[in-house]
Amino acid sequence: MLCFPVLRFVGPTDNIYSCSFVQMLEQRLENAFDEAQDKVLETYNTLTVEIQSVSQEPDSPSVTLVYVVKNQDSILNGTISSSLLNQLTAELVGYFLFYPPLVIAERKCIHNTLNTLLHHLVMFCTYS
Repeated sequence: MLCFPVLRFVGPTDNIYSCSFVQMLEQRLENAFDEAQDKVLETYNTLTVEIQSVSQEPDSPSVTLVYVVKNQDSILNGTISSSLLNQLTAELVGYFLFYPPLVIAERKCIHNTLNTLLHHLVMFCTYS
């Protein structure tokens, strides 16, 4: 399932389209998921985050990321990803991402181009 966080107050000097920015956020999200696993699961899996796209509205400090969370080669279900990350407090998620989130995770349904219904995880993170 795809995740859609919205990062607010990303600094004007941050190049959101650079590989280094994307890789940095992937690593920080992976660290947050690692912490969530340590907190709630008795087993540990290496989860990876792959950012699919980054966008920003003109004249807005908000940045939207689209990413997937994987356990080896399998993409995690949005409900599982959401539940796992929601085990952390907003303060702890903000600690890992270096930006405080407004809302950690929500589910949302989106239609793809084939007009089939897909269930996606929507994660809104506000950063300052």
